[in-house]
Amino acid sequence: MTSDSFFPAFVAVFIVGAIGFALFQAWRKSRARDHGSGTAAATPPAQRSDAYFRTMFPELQPYFHPEKVVRFVRERNGTRNVVDGYTWRDAPGFNTATAVAAISGGRERIRLSDSAGATLAEFDYERQPNGAALRVGRGKLTAVLEVGNNPRVRYWHPQREFRWSRKGGWQFTTPMTERSIDSDDSGTRWSNDSRRSSSTWGTATAAGGAAAIVSGAGGAFAGGGASDRWDSPAGGGDGADATATAY
Repeated sequence: MTSDSFFPAFVAVFIVGAIGFALFQAWRKSRARDHGSGTAAATPPAQRSDAYFRTMFPELQPYFHPEKVVRFVRERNGTRNVVDGYTWRDAPGFNTATAVAAISGGRERIRLSDSAGATLAEFDYERQPNGAALRVGRGKLTAVLEVGNNPRVRYWHPQREFRWSRKGGWQFTTPMTERSIDSDDSGTRWSNDSRRSSSTWGTATAAGGAAAIVSGAGGAFAGGGASDRWDSPAGGGDGADATATAY
């Protein structure tokens, strides 16, 4: 091949290669968009679970995510000599909110406020040997601080319930579904147990930290069936709260 014909051939090969590379890059981007076009496919399981929590439990937003509750319970239970008016600045779990304890008649109520002193949220706090119970409006959160970095939180409300652990993920139950919805790193699915009462809920930690449902495993919430009000005799009341840790 002469030098006069080599240069045009080289240019032609270069152009064809550049076009091919550009088409390949465009195909890769298109494929990535197709795989990520669905919300479920594009969103990690943990984020989907938190999205369910925010949607199904608006009364707990934005301060009572289980991880936040666990952080505050650890701080509160580790604080000695909490008296009326005791204050936590930038209370752990509650971001920049200030927490103030009001103690009267043996009962403790904690108020969260912003930097201007405006009330953000309030809840009754009941310390337990290995955790605490927080009564928020009509609902009740029960936190268990287990060893092994796997704390657990359960929530009862007349209209909906959930159960959460750091390693096991979420379980949601509502009267509309009458079945619990399990959500963890393996995805979201219906529980095999069609009964609504969380007194029949049980969990086992499977390989990889996924939660498995064990029907009829027992374990009462707040000393009775979870569908009972916490302030009713059947719901356990104040005297039965210690049994809430045995689930």
